[in-house]
Amino acid sequence: MKFNILILFFLCPFYLLAQKKTSTVLKNDMQQMLTLFEGEFDNFQQVYKEKEEKATNIHEHIHSIFKRVSFSPLGNDVFYVLQYMDGDTSKIYRQRIYSFSEDVKENAIRLDIYTFKTDSLFYYSNTHPKKLMNLTMSDIKRVDGCHVFWKRDGENFIGYMPPNACNFISKRSGKTIYATDSLLLNKDEIWIRDEAFDINGSCIYGREDKVHHKLKRCNFYKGWFLLEKAGLPDNYHQYRNQVWHDQGKRVRLILEDGIQSKYEVELAAVVYGKDLEVLKLAIYEVGVNKAIMYAWGSPGSKNIGINLRWFQVGLTLQK
Repeated sequence: MKFNILILFFLCPFYLLAQKKTSTVLKNDMQQMLTLFEGEFDNFQQVYKEKEEKATNIHEHIHSIFKRVSFSPLGNDVFYVLQYMDGDTSKIYRQRIYSFSEDVKENAIRLDIYTFKTDSLFYYSNTHPKKLMNLTMSDIKRVDGCHVFWKRDGENFIGYMPPNACNFISKRSGKTIYATDSLLLNKDEIWIRDEAFDINGSCIYGREDKVHHKLKRCNFYKGWFLLEKAGLPDNYHQYRNQVWHDQGKRVRLILEDGIQSKYEVELAAVVYGKDLEVLKLAIYEVGVNKAIMYAWGSPGSKNIGINLRWFQVGLTLQK
């Protein structure tokens, strides 16, 4: 008995030292991951490529916003999340509050997910932060069991859910549904694969081919345009300080009197052929898929523009 106590006495400092080291590494990993996590991401390039290749099962086009916010009841590492589809900001399909913490037992970064009880009150809190000023815990609820763990893997962070932990009763069928997430995050992109199954393992939603939605990080550009007024040569409508991102963002041009013009401008980082990466700036007539004119430069170009005399547009990369 004394011998066992002696062993514990000598081993205890080493155990505590190992725990402290694990905690320090985990803390550093979380700080780096959350720096990578904040931003906006879009899978325009994935969808564009699948359409070009005439794929039979094209991914949904999704845009994800992850914005760090202040909400002390959940700690210091809290994010507002908004996701929409088809490049249409009105097609919101998910809005959440995410809270991150260090989980020493799992040796992972833990993400707890909260839903809003009344979604519409908080739409686009990333650009209207006052909406969150009066947020309380009674306005949100945690999705029990549906937390995500993240672990570093080289330059990537891999996200996963514990098996069968996230489950709920379907309002439609009355059956238990098991949901899971598979995720990857790095400095350039985030991959997302949401799936759900019934108790027999039959797929409720998710892709059978197991291919993630692969969202690229958005780089933002600020720009201006000049549109010649009808019948008035060298007399232009002017619009400045409009914002684009480089993952397929299209902006409908609005004239000074508030009337929508029939033109829109798209900025898109795309890959031609197998590996030719370009930044494309294109002018479209609304409702017409073929561009009137386009220009291209290198991905991440500081400036890009088009001058057709009757129509001019210039964009500058924001840092």
